Amino acid sequence: MPDLATQILERIPEGIAVDRASLAVDANYDSVGRVLSTLVKQRKLVRVGRGFYKKAVSRNSVSTGTIEERIERKISKSRRNVFMRENFKDFGSYDAVGRALKKKTESGRLIQISKGIYAKAEYSRITGKPAPLVGIKTLASEALGLLGYKVSASSPEKNYNQGRSTQVPTGRTLAVNKAPRRRIGYDGKYVVFERAR
Repeated sequence: MPDLATQILERIPEGIAVDRASLAVDANYDSVGRVLSTLVKQRKLVRVGRGFYKKAVSRNSVSTGTIEERIERKISKSRRNVFMRENFKDFGSYDAVGRALKKKTESGRLIQISKGIYAKAEYSRITGKPAPLVGIKTLASEALGLLGYKVSASSPEKNYNQGRSTQVPTGRTLAVNKAPRRRIGYDGKYVVFERAR
């Protein structure tokens, strides 16, 4: 019978992330964990998420630039304002991508608007701090769309547009089909969610 490391490597196809729980190998949980850690250290596997692993890219297929540079190219070419951490999972291991995203936020190129969600940013001439390129409502709508929520006009917006109210909406209230379990915003400014009617 092949050793545990060989069994694990045989069960992970090239280019596909595999859940640790789906590895049908003849060993207990702790033994599998130790071997997975060893394979990551040996650069035979990369950890791409909690409990998910895939085979490391061969050194012969050299990646063009560092992870940080690849992230920069992706966000520069995209028309989107919002990105999820998983959009960059093919650029390296889970931890390496996390470090690269941290550097991008420290440099002011990205700003984190929720756990695992980032927005394009640039330094504001007024505050001198990094700020998103678009307003918080646009960011939140885009982020919620990526998360699978349906966004519609809030009741203050509807009332204002239909002439039932003269109060101009703040633009920070969004109507969604179900209440998200996360906050979306930055620098102490967050959107408010209401149930869509």
